[in-house]
Amino acid sequence: MKILVVDDDPDILESLSVSISLRWPDSAVLFAQTGKGGLEMAEGEPPDVIILDVGLPDMDGFEVCREIRQFSDVPIIMLTVRDQEMDKVKGLEIGADDYVTKPFSYIELLSRIQAALRRAYTATPVPLEDTRPFTSRELRVDFATRRVFVNDKEVSLTPTEYRLLYHLI
Repeated sequence: MKILVVDDDPDILESLSVSISLRWPDSAVLFAQTGKGGLEMAEGEPPDVIILDVGLPDMDGFEVCREIRQFSDVPIIMLTVRDQEMDKVKGLEIGADDYVTKPFSYIELLSRIQAALRRAYTATPVPLEDTRPFTSRELRVDFATRRVFVNDKEVSLTPTEYRLLYHLI
């Protein structure tokens, strides 16, 4: 599992890294301290979940979330000191899956990460009885690896696009 944490507070980054590593030892925790860095990492090294602060030095987390939603359906959990109801509503309406205010419980945040992952990635079960790839003309879908090919070139799909294709097949 790959988790991207976008926050400019070194203490939060270190604490989250330790907490996540203890809960999921095989996970990779990626860090970005700016919105631009977070966007580049989200697109270049697609994570399984993003923890996103609203108060970043170069752009606000709401805008980062909005831009990520242009190319990905990865679960996003906003983690911020902004605890006003309108901030929470705004975060959820622009595409965040959850909103957690600082100070926060690490145990609760880890549970929220797990819940977000469960919602995002269990909606498309892999057929256990038959994991052979589906092939139709130039389209090939490998259900076991969740990879899609058109004319033998791999196509990158968002989780929602993959689920749609899965259900159509």
